[in-house]
Amino acid sequence: MLLIVWTGLGLLIVPLLIGAGIVAAMLLGELFGPIGTSVGLAVGTVLLVVVGRAVNRHHNEHTLYGIPVQHWAWIQGFFTAFSIVLILTS
Repeated sequence: MLLIVWTGLGLLIVPLLIGAGIVAAMLLGELFGPIGTSVGLAVGTVLLVVVGRAVNRHHNEHTLYGIPVQHWAWIQGFFTAFSIVLILTS
């Protein structure tokens, strides 16, 4: 059984913004190669921070699994950094 816990817009914002980062990574990856993928993920990470801070301006009312939306950018930022490391080591 899959249990998803969210408050406010937490369920909608995170998949949309992480999806925007993945779509940007695919599009830029096609245009610019591997570095475009990292740039696309970085764009999604910045969007996640900006929109998360905007919706949680006063209180952390929009969460997914108890984590405010803007803090999910750390997870996507990790994948961005990991993709850069993979590019540099290959």
